[in-house]
Amino acid sequence: MNFLENLDPAIRYSLAFMLPLIGAMTLTPAVARLAHRYDVLDHPGGHKVHSQATPYLGGIAVGGGLILVGVMAAGTNGELLTILGGGFVLGIVGLRDDLRSVSPWWRLGFEAAAGLALWFVGVRAGVFDLAFTDLPLTVLWVAVVVNAFNFIDNMDGVAAGVAACSAVGIAAVAGHNDDFLVTSFALAAAGAAAGFLRYNFPPAQIFLGDAGSMLLGFLIAALTLKLDLPVGEAAPRALTTVLLAAVPLFDLSLVMVARTLGRRPLMTGGTDHTTHRLRQRGFSGRTVLLLLIAVQTLCSGFAFWMYQQSSVTVIAAGGLLGVVWLLMLACLLCMPTPGRTRDVDAQIVVAS
Repeated sequence: MNFLENLDPAIRYSLAFMLPLIGAMTLTPAVARLAHRYDVLDHPGGHKVHSQATPYLGGIAVGGGLILVGVMAAGTNGELLTILGGGFVLGIVGLRDDLRSVSPWWRLGFEAAAGLALWFVGVRAGVFDLAFTDLPLTVLWVAVVVNAFNFIDNMDGVAAGVAACSAVGIAAVAGHNDDFLVTSFALAAAGAAAGFLRYNFPPAQIFLGDAGSMLLGFLIAALTLKLDLPVGEAAPRALTTVLLAAVPLFDLSLVMVARTLGRRPLMTGGTDHTTHRLRQRGFSGRTVLLLLIAVQTLCSGFAFWMYQQSSVTVIAAGGLLGVVWLLMLACLLCMPTPGRTRDVDAQIVVAS
């Protein structure tokens, strides 16, 4: 039995969102003080643009805001407990990286293990009804989305803001399918991210860190896999899933293409992200953040419409979206990139 199951839907979903929101807003200042006390700070200098030492450890506040509702939503559900556990394991790996660098291959190994754990409990890609393709697709999806969120955590507020929009989109789809567990869990993730964003909004008072970006990235990856989308209809499922994480995935594709064309190492951080290119065009940090939040909100809304359509409609819409994706990619690739700026990306196929 699940505690949330007995509540009126309006109360249930309000609590699922508000408790992590309040929790993250309450914990974030305390975590910031802790980071200052133990010098877990991103100090200015070199290629960094912030003028004051800024604390990491924001992921602790996000995780703390999530845990209560996460446990209540999961109850005895093995799949959701695995999602919650995997998120916190990757959050701890990210926290270790915030405190002292972790090998990129260790990080990737933990991500693969988390994806494998999801597959074993039944949280799977489900695009093709074949185990030998479903397993690698599940693991690949987890690794790509976790690293994509780590990539976009290169400017104040972006990772947390986009994660909140993705989670709300997941909640909308799950709620439409009367899946109150996934809806509650997704709203909890959105609330925790939004609560942290209060202090991460430009100019940030605290940074999310790898602990937070890996935790949020895994939750988005896992919850999109957990969504009850049409079985046997590969196109609606695949496109809906991609749209729910469209902004991070687009930035990942942009950086990979730019570095490949420029013959630069893929595993070294740089200033060739979407955010950096837009800033170079004269947009302020707040404008860039709000723009990316708006784009992800639009994509999440489109995903809600998309999964209910026939394969023919989805394929046609997907083709159009593919053209738009490529045009935007070409446009941003033509934009100049600035000199090196604050880079909190990791250094991996995870790095930015």
